Amino acid sequence: MERILGLDIGKQKIGIAMSDLLGMTAQPKATIRSKNLEEQMQKILDLIKENSIKEVVVGLPKDINGGDGEQALWTKSFVEKLCLKNENIKIIYIDERYTSKLALKNLSHMSMKKVKDKELIDSLAAASILETYLRQKENGVI
Repeated sequence: MERILGLDIGKQKIGIAMSDLLGMTAQPKATIRSKNLEEQMQKILDLIKENSIKEVVVGLPKDINGGDGEQALWTKSFVEKLCLKNENIKIIYIDERYTSKLALKNLSHMSMKKVKDKELIDSLAAASILETYLRQKENGVI
């Protein structure tokens, strides 16, 4: 089996998570901090290549009614550009409306410095997005 990449995409920060080789667990890995779109994409493409990623799970920030708001449309545009640079990856979108809140809740149970917390929030949100996908896949929902 291969690792699956999870992304929590923002305009300035992108949370990164990765599954284990069995596709059973999701671990937070890093946060890409950059306002440069090309730099963000290149770092993601490097991770995809280094880890032989075939599937990428992307958190889609739906609006309160479940529709695609401005941020969701921006995220889809980012992903479309990413796919133009690597057509061999399968993209799966997961509703991410509550992942940042869940990440903050998980952080409240840990004893870490606030600076470290900020570094972890986006990657924990990405892990939550990926974990949601893994559970849905395991339960036959997807």
